[in-house]
Amino acid sequence: MIRGNKNMHIAFISNNYENLGIEYISSFLKRAGHKTSLIFEPGLFGSFFLHNNNFHRWLNFDKAIIGAVKGLNPDIVAFSVISDNYSWAVGIAKRIKQENEGVTIVFGGIHPTSVPEYVMQNDFVDFSVVGEGEEAMVELANALEKHNKPIKIPNLAFREDGKIKINKVRPPLDLNALPFPDKDLFFNEYEGMVSNSYMILGSRGCVYNCSYCWNTVINKIYPSGIYFRRRSAENIIKELLWAKERYGIKRVTFYDEIFTLDKLWLKQLLSLYQEKIRLPFFCCVHPSNCDEDVIGALTDAGCSTVNIGIQTIDANTRKVLLNRPENNTQIIKSIQLLRKTNIFVYSNIMLGIPGQDEKELLDNLYFCNRYKIDIPATYWLRYYPKTKIIDILKEKSLLSGEVIKNIESGAIYSPYAMHGSTYNKEMAKIGNLILMSGIIPCKLMDIIIKYRLYRFLPSRNLLFPLILGVAIIKKFMQNKKFAFHYLSAVEYMHYYIFYLRRLLAEKASLK
Repeated sequence: MIRGNKNMHIAFISNNYENLGIEYISSFLKRAGHKTSLIFEPGLFGSFFLHNNNFHRWLNFDKAIIGAVKGLNPDIVAFSVISDNYSWAVGIAKRIKQENEGVTIVFGGIHPTSVPEYVMQNDFVDFSVVGEGEEAMVELANALEKHNKPIKIPNLAFREDGKIKINKVRPPLDLNALPFPDKDLFFNEYEGMVSNSYMILGSRGCVYNCSYCWNTVINKIYPSGIYFRRRSAENIIKELLWAKERYGIKRVTFYDEIFTLDKLWLKQLLSLYQEKIRLPFFCCVHPSNCDEDVIGALTDAGCSTVNIGIQTIDANTRKVLLNRPENNTQIIKSIQLLRKTNIFVYSNIMLGIPGQDEKELLDNLYFCNRYKIDIPATYWLRYYPKTKIIDILKEKSLLSGEVIKNIESGAIYSPYAMHGSTYNKEMAKIGNLILMSGIIPCKLMDIIIKYRLYRFLPSRNLLFPLILGVAIIKKFMQNKKFAFHYLSAVEYMHYYIFYLRRLLAEKASLK
């Protein structure tokens, strides 16, 4: 049975982080006259920065989520699903369906987009959204409101007569025509998620085709060359001015895949940003488009932090397995230029790449130590459904058909925040030394490597303790470069305290 009411009520369930996709869809739904709510799972001890399985299991909000759905009594419960939270979403959705008669369950996000045929095998999932969800969700809500069958809606997967049907996707949206994201959803849940660092997208998609990234899936679904789009500089600044006035934001996070791709667009945006916004900001850069001109523009506009993707310093691995064509000369030059500024430099070093041995990891360690990257964050390779790396490894007989099927069905649960798909305890110890390489003197690092002293390090990820410790030390040293990260670490602790208090109060009330 499907409910149908005038002005449908859609409850979004999200976990761990603010979700821009949900915010945009909520704005569309509200503009169409529907009501939206947010039910949030804070993911205590289940995030990339701070993870402990035992604490995470004990400190989950599952009962609170089920109770919130009953209290709100929505017509539609919508999940934004990535492969990392798929098994969690399936468990919650199944319970909601069992305990709430007539509720419609919708899954959207990159996992249902990649493998809708597997997601729709769950009989408690009524619909899946493939690709961009704004228009599909509005049309679905409108159809259910009028008791119409939504079987002709583009971007929708569903079951009909026992068979799974997947409709074609519509053309990508004009980003300048979108309403601003519904930030109130997350601001009303926890103000700091919005006001501490305002998350904004200047573009959607990516022109690169890194084999391990979900963008390779999106680029298959949409015709070549049309999914990547940008907003105008004026449109972005208009949103940020609105956000400054409405939420009193302190910093800005540009969530674009590659912020520095188009130098002309970047300079137009940063000129306006420097004039009208004047807040520290974070962005992602790419070694192949990070020259003096670009870094100068970022510095002048107040960029405090960049994330630059390296993955591995082994050029052959990077090119053959990861499909990243940039060379080491470009990487080194970009980092050297950034080191001349006051911009804090994150990099990504990938662990567990097939064929990666101790020597390659030590080469990465040596590189990060010599070039003094502030935080070379380490990530475990995670195999995401339908990504290009799966095809590459299948051709090399490094992944079996059975393993690939388990990846696509969600049977393998291995978030990159934990152990990814290729965890190795000894590699994890070197990974922790890589994390610390930016603060260890080169001569001391030579001794550590020579005598393999990293064998005595813990294998548990030390990223958050490291960021917090270094930020506090640098704070007292009056190092302005680390001010952003000191504040971020303190705000992260405030977030934990807020939700721990809420959870413990709820547990106490049930006794």
